[in-house]
Amino acid sequence: MERETARITEEGSGLSGPISLTLPSSPEYVLLARLVMGQAGRLAGLEPEEVYDLKLAVTEAVTNVIRHASVESYEIEYRVLPLGVEVSVTDAGGGFRVMDLTGEPDEHGGFGLTVIRNLVDELVLDSTKGGGTRLKMIRRVRR
Repeated sequence: MERETARITEEGSGLSGPISLTLPSSPEYVLLARLVMGQAGRLAGLEPEEVYDLKLAVTEAVTNVIRHASVESYEIEYRVLPLGVEVSVTDAGGGFRVMDLTGEPDEHGGFGLTVIRNLVDELVLDSTKGGGTRLKMIRRVRR
């Protein structure tokens, strides 16, 4: 069995491949998603405050899946990049029309995406009605 190991480059640290988790859609597994995010952030060379921000962003993303996707499980993929970290949260739920999001929190919610946008450098949200959702977050190392 081959194991993934970290390697150090001149520009920072990185892994040769992604770290992938498939987690049950249950609040009991949010801590596991946060723990892996913390380690990926440290491997990427992020400062402790930046790691905390990413852990909060992942918490919001997986909580959205648990609350809204109506799926039994979802996948998180962490990529440690030479100058940052990329995290994708993907579910095979019913999806939604991204255009229908107002961008502002209201009585129906929307606070999670607003929080995530403020914690990461780049956010990509792909979802189609009936086709699942993928939320990709990127945080760059600040030097």
